[in-house]
Amino acid sequence: MKNEAGVAFKIIATLSIVYVASNFFRSSIAVIAPDIMDDLALTHEQLGIVGGIFFIAFAVFQVPVGIFLDRYGPKKTICGLMLISVLGSFGFALASSFTELTVARMFIGIGCSPVLMGSLVIISRWLSADRFAFYASLVVGLGGLGNIFATAPTAYLADLAGWREVFLLAGVLTALSLLFGFLIIKDAPLGHAFHDRKTENLKDTFGGVLEIIKDRQFQYVFAINLVIYGTVMSIVGLWGSHFLHDIYGLELAERGTILLWMTLAMITGSLMYGWLDGVFNNRKHLVILAAVITVLVLCVLAAMPVIEVWQIASLLVFLCFIGSYGVIIMSHGRSIFPEKLLGRGIATLNTAVFLGVFLMQAMGGFIVGNFVRDDGSAPLIAYKTLFLSIAGVLTIAVLIYSLSRDSKTQNQKIGQPETDAG
Repeated sequence: MKNEAGVAFKIIATLSIVYVASNFFRSSIAVIAPDIMDDLALTHEQLGIVGGIFFIAFAVFQVPVGIFLDRYGPKKTICGLMLISVLGSFGFALASSFTELTVARMFIGIGCSPVLMGSLVIISRWLSADRFAFYASLVVGLGGLGNIFATAPTAYLADLAGWREVFLLAGVLTALSLLFGFLIIKDAPLGHAFHDRKTENLKDTFGGVLEIIKDRQFQYVFAINLVIYGTVMSIVGLWGSHFLHDIYGLELAERGTILLWMTLAMITGSLMYGWLDGVFNNRKHLVILAAVITVLVLCVLAAMPVIEVWQIASLLVFLCFIGSYGVIIMSHGRSIFPEKLLGRGIATLNTAVFLGVFLMQAMGGFIVGNFVRDDGSAPLIAYKTLFLSIAGVLTIAVLIYSLSRDSKTQNQKIGQPETDAG
């Protein structure tokens, strides 16, 4: 493509600004979770639900998002739905009970649901396919600034003004990012097949979704996608802060600093994997290698006694770095879908990501909650059990994914005859 570098800069910069808001909301309650619990007298189980409801709402809405992307385009889908996040952020700031917190965070999850998938559709239509993983990793990496804002900066602002004010400010800034995105985002280049698409009837629309779900290659990739992001986000997005508070006695600012480094590691890891995708000839083997190392790190965390803070922080940072290989899975999934099913395909695949985060964060709530002491803290055995449980779930997912065909050697798209996996 002529002047692809210039086009890529404009597209990635614009999409990343909108994606920052989505990423902030994903991780925004981790560092201030103990403060929210104290303010509203939440239990560990309730906190797990509040933390995870964002992801279950996000996951449930992925199929509608895919339909909207194919029918209306990414621009209208992203900007329209993200307005719901603005309302949800204001609602979260004003909430006075567990129910109100849960409903507000659910709205935030629905509103954020199209941002990354819409971005990947735009990248697929504007930029070269052989660099898809690299461009996607840039959006993920730059958008990761939102995760950074959710760590130490949020901790400091919450200390200064209160956690409610954090969400009032987030709502205002999100609205501004949407205005910018609406003015810049374009669905596809002139002459692209998207502009000449035929509007499908309801039967064909949902038939396309069923066609995707029934595909065996999609099922294998879905299995690993269900666990990858949830592995990291169950820790950096929620239970890591509690672990550092309960076991190491760290205060808000100290926890925020460690979570900041963990988030930076996630961003760096995504960028590294985006680059490695262009180096490795076999995408499947790269995913399996990354997953196995992640399992080993989780097992080390589960076996560790209480050690120096810098040592446990280093392990957590390395876990976030090595476990951020989801961009490769999205590239694998992208290769499965034809243009007419592109929006529905990657959005349906993305259902696994956020459903997995909800399930693993909620699993953490029940595991830690079963060990909680009278003072509200949990002992080391609770977190050892959590780390080992996550490792077990990831191992099962890797075994299922190992049955898939490597996406760099396959030419098959959904709707073509199935051949043996290799």
